[in-house]
Amino acid sequence: MTQSEEITTLKGESQQPVESVFSYNKNIEVSFRTSIEDRRKIEIRLNHSNISETATFQMIFVLKGSMQVTNCDSNNVVAKIDSHQHNLCRLPFKTTRMLVNMADDMLLINVSDAFLKRFLPTEHIAYTLLFDEKSKNDPITLSPINLQITPEISAVLQKLGHFTDSAFSDQLLLESKAIELLALQMVQFEQLQHREAPVKLKKTEMDRMHEVREILLNQSEDKLSLRALAHLVGTNEFNLKRDFKAMFGKTVFGYLNQYKMEKARAMLIDEDITVSEISKRMGYKHATHFTSAFKKYFGFLPNKIKTGKLSVLIFFEDFIAFLENLNLTMI
Repeated sequence: MTQSEEITTLKGESQQPVESVFSYNKNIEVSFRTSIEDRRKIEIRLNHSNISETATFQMIFVLKGSMQVTNCDSNNVVAKIDSHQHNLCRLPFKTTRMLVNMADDMLLINVSDAFLKRFLPTEHIAYTLLFDEKSKNDPITLSPINLQITPEISAVLQKLGHFTDSAFSDQLLLESKAIELLALQMVQFEQLQHREAPVKLKKTEMDRMHEVREILLNQSEDKLSLRALAHLVGTNEFNLKRDFKAMFGKTVFGYLNQYKMEKARAMLIDEDITVSEISKRMGYKHATHFTSAFKKYFGFLPNKIKTGKLSVLIFFEDFIAFLENLNLTMI
């Protein structure tokens, strides 16, 4: 470590230290008050203990309800992120307020500009949008169209739902999962850039697709045909396939398969449960069918997780990244 507290790399280069996600969120100051315009809503304002910090970048994942991001100066609504949606926003402290209901359920992760610049190439479109100097005093969103929370993202959020700051391992988990969530957001954002003009759904159509999703996730062990699903929500099979793909970016059964596989992996990691029992919970009559589906999706057999042989492979790269954020040099 040099006297200026810069990091000297193996190449002899100097880097400014990057604050960990845990430390950065600890330094974010949050204030709440009842909204003057709507007494049913809570107004949230953010600040940072370091006065030189003028904005935060927030990964917003809305599980239930909605969040409204507003420019205080113009009173314009910059974004409205609804249930099962997410986005990445740049929120200047002086000009941003957020409105939520008390019953809403969401997960918000603040990251610094140094954190983003560490991962985003300067030529990437996301970098250009998020670090636009012309609008640096205004709240902005990464994607003009809110992204959908996939089963893969949901599995990460569930893991973070048990987060506490009582142990170093929890802080390490937050760091690695923040990186993972940023990567998943970028995947969806990049896919959106290359997609043809998306189908614009009416609110009634969106509500139907959310209903289909709930039926799928709550009855994942039952075998429902597309026709039966369509009739349950008052539409036809053609509209169901078109609208569900437009809403969630996957086919109906592709989404269900992703949900089952991500849920199965989480159960294998977190619970003392056999592969055979998980296959039954996921609706498979034979464990061999589940094992084949699991390997096709992840590229490895489920018993590899149970024996712990994958633990180093899964977490090693995230651990290296976290050590770098802690200003440690691997030799």
